[in-house]
Amino acid sequence: MLHIGNVANNAYLNAKILNKAGLDCDVLCYDYYHIMGCPQWEDVDFEGDVGDQFAPNWDGIDLKGFVRPDWFAQETFLFAAHYLIARRTNSRLQQAFWGWLQGRRTLRSVANKLRLPRLWSLCRKATWPVRRLHGLLIHSWPAVIVYKDLAQAFVESFPDRQDTLCRRDVNGYMNPYALWKKLFACYDAVVGYSTDGAYALTAGKRPYFAYEHGTIRSIPFEATAQGRMCALTYKLADGCFITNCDNIVAAGKLGLDNYRFVPHPVNEDLNVAGGAGTLRAELCRRLDSDFLVFHPSRQHWEPRRHPAWEKGNDIFIRGFARFVQINPRAGAVFVDWGQTVGQSKALLESLGVAGRVIWVKPLPNAKMIAHIRACDMLADQFFLGAFGSTMPKALLHGRPAMLYLDCERHKWCFPEMPPVINARDDQQVFDGLVRLYRDGDYRRQLIDDGLAWYRKYHSNAVIVRTFMEAFGQVIR
Repeated sequence: MLHIGNVANNAYLNAKILNKAGLDCDVLCYDYYHIMGCPQWEDVDFEGDVGDQFAPNWDGIDLKGFVRPDWFAQETFLFAAHYLIARRTNSRLQQAFWGWLQGRRTLRSVANKLRLPRLWSLCRKATWPVRRLHGLLIHSWPAVIVYKDLAQAFVESFPDRQDTLCRRDVNGYMNPYALWKKLFACYDAVVGYSTDGAYALTAGKRPYFAYEHGTIRSIPFEATAQGRMCALTYKLADGCFITNCDNIVAAGKLGLDNYRFVPHPVNEDLNVAGGAGTLRAELCRRLDSDFLVFHPSRQHWEPRRHPAWEKGNDIFIRGFARFVQINPRAGAVFVDWGQTVGQSKALLESLGVAGRVIWVKPLPNAKMIAHIRACDMLADQFFLGAFGSTMPKALLHGRPAMLYLDCERHKWCFPEMPPVINARDDQQVFDGLVRLYRDGDYRRQLIDDGLAWYRKYHSNAVIVRTFMEAFGQVIR
């Protein structure tokens, strides 16, 4: 089975979980090198600066023996696709060659050692004209046929839309058509993350599944090439995985018939209990604090509350500022990332609590877990009413979580709501913090109930079972 795309390491974690359960999965992470989409970010407790977060340099980092698994191909599409084809056809020579070209220890290392940082970038960019020429010479006729079929399917699937599928919309997912076809032929099924299921759709690969991680909320309804292709990809898929419970609304608007909820994957392999104790002592010392809140959510809040980005950080900040009046020794740890970091810092300053907050750089998974365990509570998001992997990660590691949870939208996913502190405005944030701080029995009950809920409804075992059920319905 092939997983395409790897935003937030979802494909990496899902494939890792499924491989461990006995399936045989590969991941194609093409032309995407962001630090949060690298296996090292998920599985290694590392120190040091990797440079540009969109093109991290791991050469100078002690990875403590970690080696990127052979089933994970992260490079330009041309290199990664050929490597996976060689891997699946048992061509050891070609596999070694394309693995070498993936630059794990070669071109990238040479570029860094020679202080020629653009060399590796130019090597990557050099593949674009090859792919473009390949498409112009070979794929014009298949593109015409595919476009005609998909254009008709678009009209039939979305008769009320004012925009129409254009030839150029399809062309972007056809190049290089023959290589996609050859790659897909090596697998029984394909899972396309975000909008990447479109490659399976245009290549005629069946079965294919569309996996949304927030993607379906707004993109399919945009009058753009990406929006039209995304809508059709989800509509024509053999199955859709919904990871955000609130997106049942979007699934209904698209008229999807075959979809199911699957939890966001959480890495259950790491144990950082010892380091968390040392970290807590350090954080309490720096803040002179007896009660710590960890708020790792991306900083994005604004008056218009855009559903694709909004986290409602200002709601938490205002509630936390009121709580500091009750407990002047309360402290918080925020992660310095997102579009409104400056606004958040200004708001903290204006409310007189900037000194009660420590800002840290984006944290790899091991260090994020250590911060969760070092603090008394995790604060997630306060607008959408949904959650990703952050809240479940807190429950797994024995910490209460606070967020806004729209229970009505989650009933189709969970027969039992997660035991969290549900807060939608700053008054509810304040009330929740006060109760958690003052009531030890309440805090301990939340911790016990949270772990039990995670194991029953959100664990890796649940994810494996959901994928297996979906595959079993279409693969004979």
